[in-house]
Parts: sequence; structure tokens; C-alpha cells
Amino acid sequence: MRRVAVTPVRVAGAALIAVALAMAFSAIVALADGGGGSEGLFWSSIITVSVGAGLFFGSNVSPSADSALAFASVAWSWVAVSLAGALPFLLTGVIPWIRFDDALFESVSGFTCTGSTILSNFDSIPRGVLFFRSMIQWFGGMGLIVLAVAILPALGIGGLDLIASEAPGPTADRLSLRVRDTARRLWLLYGGVTLLIAAALLVVGMSIFDAVTHAFTTVATGGYSPYGESIAHFDSFAVETVLIVGMLYCGANFSTHWHAVTGGLGAYRRVSEIRWYLWLIFSAFGVLVWVNTGELEWLQNLRESLFYAVSLGTSTGFGTSDYVAWMPAAQLVLLVLMVVGGMSGSTAGGMKVLRLQVVFRYAFRELVRARHPKAVVPIRLGRTTIEEQIAAKVVGFVLLYLGLIVAGGVVLTGLGVDPVTGFSGAISALGNAGPALGDAGPTNNFLVFPRAGRAALMALMFFGRLEVFPTMLMLVASTRGIAQVRRRRRLTRSNFG
Repeated sequence: MRRVAVTPVRVAGAALIAVALAMAFSAIVALADGGGGSEGLFWSSIITVSVGAGLFFGSNVSPSADSALAFASVAWSWVAVSLAGALPFLLTGVIPWIRFDDALFESVSGFTCTGSTILSNFDSIPRGVLFFRSMIQWFGGMGLIVLAVAILPALGIGGLDLIASEAPGPTADRLSLRVRDTARRLWLLYGGVTLLIAAALLVVGMSIFDAVTHAFTTVATGGYSPYGESIAHFDSFAVETVLIVGMLYCGANFSTHWHAVTGGLGAYRRVSEIRWYLWLIFSAFGVLVWVNTGELEWLQNLRESLFYAVSLGTSTGFGTSDYVAWMPAAQLVLLVLMVVGGMSGSTAGGMKVLRLQVVFRYAFRELVRARHPKAVVPIRLGRTTIEEQIAAKVVGFVLLYLGLIVAGGVVLTGLGVDPVTGFSGAISALGNAGPALGDAGPTNNFLVFPRAGRAALMALMFFGRLEVFPTMLMLVASTRGIAQVRRRRRLTRSNFG
């Protein structure tokens, strides 16, 4: 069989094969639990692996593969796995076929580690489906492409380009001279942290199923829980403590974690971003405690303020109460946390703390220049000097990010959603944070948005997970790739015609 030289198709095939394995494993979980949903999960796996194998083995790498094509490959792979991820919800009957868009929303929200849901009545959903729902967040956290680079060298495209394209997952920092080894080490650390969190949750009283599913969504900073009440279901300070530590760890840079594991804790001191990250979260915690004083009992105030400062500061989105009932000032603090998000190179969403650092340093530099026009003031982050071109790019990204929030909020309010729900929903979707404010708070689901509104939210989730520039490059590179295929076909016809 002749292979088609289309790199995005080959990469998408590899990603679909990985998702099919997750479906198969979830079917086994369903059988162990009594069989509910096992047949639907099994057939989802068969369909997905068949399509994935066909795409992977029926395509080859484009001769002109480059960074732009890597961006397109990653972006289209996420589209493919999101479509496949809707199948278990449909084939198990959890979501009827007439509501395919809702199944797609749940899948997109899962793979992008957003954690927004349209589901309710979780008690009636088969455990196998709930397990799959948590597992897709686990895959999405570190990234399916990073996994593919680790185990499938046959992809045949620059692995570092693929890893770099899958932002905000791991950064393209080389942890080894071989890119494949870098991907393996990141996934090794990711898997190890997952096991540690699951073990800790078992120790504090969770069942095996609950410990594993919540470990999946904690390490991915995704926020899906098998319970409608989220973490409030357990009403356990010990559980919340384990999750707080896990969310804080996974909201930080995984490459830095690896350097700390292999070279000592001094690796953390050399990264200025981690100080900003912790300062932002704990400052927000202090402000929340202050604002909520008199509104909440003091111990409850400390407990809920700390949990939500970490949960939304890392874009995880776990809930322990309804913060929509809090004072408007407290809700504003939570919105700021959603916008900023976690560290670069983490599984967290948001604009990223590193970009906030650069923007602040850039603004300070311009203030100094206003007073001393001839002064040469470099932009420094710790011992690192940021080049002018990079600083300008970061500022441009931040402006574009804020512009998408405004555009998303305007679209949602234009569809009839109230402004608080609409704009906070846009912030939550773009920041992959999960719950929003207003009618889309932690105790409600996203069915409060109209169908067109949920489609807009899905687009924002993709922009947030893959980031703005790569998603735009997806369209550019894909258009270019189609043009190249057509050009090669015309040449072939002329040569043999």
C-alpha cells in the first residue's frame, strides 16, 4: 500500500492508538465493577484503534517537515482524540447521540484539562466511563504527543518540535541529549507523581477507584471528579491537604522537578518563576481570608480560601464549596488566578506566571526609560537576560490572550448569557480552569450556556491548551500542506501523463 506523505495524519494516528488503549483499560475497569458500560467502551476502543492504525500505517512524514508542520500535527491530533473521546459517552448511553455536541464538549474539556462538565447525576454513570473521563485528563496533562515521542520513534519528525508545540505541557528543555529520552523522563516523573498522589489518597481514606481517578486529575491539574459535589463529597481536611500539595507540585515546571530529583533541591532556588508562582498563590490566599472574614467561620475561612487559591491558581478546578456565594472582591481574586494560571512547563493552564514576570519587568523598564531615555536597561529574570524580541513576543501574546477573553465574553453575552457568567466562562475556558462564576459556578454544570456558546467555549479551550500561536499556525501549516500535496499530484500527473 502506498503511504501518503502527510505528517499530521501520522501523528494523529499515534495519538488515537494511545486513546484506544485508555478505552480498553476503562472497559476492563467497567467489567471489574459489574460490567456497566463495558460494551460501549470496548467498541469505542475497537473503532478508535482501527482508525488510528489506518492513519498511522497509511501515512508517512512529509519531506518538508518543519516546526510549523509540527504545530499543525499536534493541533490536529488533539482534534482527532477529542472526536474519538466522545465515543464512550455516546456508545454507553451516558449522553444520547442527539446530543453529540455535549459528548464532544465533555471530551474536549477532558483532554484540554479544563474540567468543565455538562454531566449531572453522577451516581447513574457507569464507573468505567467515569474512569475513562479521568484518564483522558491524565493523558492530556503531560500530552499524548510527548507520550508518542517517548514510545514511537517511528513518527519520524523532529521530536523536540513536537514537544515544544504541545504547550502548556512540558517545555522543550533537553533533559537528555536524545529527545526521546527527554520525553521518557518527563513521563516517568509524571507517572511517579501520579502513583505517589494515589498512594497518599489511599492512606487518608479514599477507595482505590477514588484515589486513582483523583490522582489522574490532580497531576493533570484537570479537576474532573467522579462526584457531582467534587471534593466536598469527602468532607475531609486530610484529603484536601494531599490534593493541595499535589496541585501545587504539578502547577510548577516538570523540567525543574526533574532537575531537583536528580540534582538536589537547589534547582528550585535557581528559578525565579517558582518564587512568583508561590507568592501569587499565597498572596491570593491571604487576600481571600481577609475578604471572607466575617462571612465565614474562621477555620472554614482558612480551609476554603487555601483550597481555592491553590485549585484555581493551578487551573485545576476542584471544588469544596460554592464560592459564588462569596463577596465580589473574593470572586475577583479567583478570576485573576484563573487568568494567570501556573508555571510554564507545567500541566497547568492560564497565561503562565513566566509571562506575567516578563510583562512586569518590561513595564518597569519602560518606566525607567521614560525618566532616563538613554539608559540601557535589560529585562532580567533572575540571572537570565530576556532578549528584546522575546519580550515583545510575550507582550503580544498577553494582549492577544486578553483580547480572546473579551471576544469570548462578548460572543457569550450576545447569545443571551449574563455578563458575569459569560466573561468568567470565557476566562475559565481559555485558562483551562473548570468552573466559572455566576450560573456556571462549582455547584452547576455548563448546560447553562446555549449550544452555540458551548461551541465557542470549546474553541477557547483549544486555544488555551495549545496556546494561541500554535493553534493559528495549525491553520496556516495545514493550508500549506494541502497546497503541497496538490502540487505533488499535479507533477505526478504531468510526469506520467
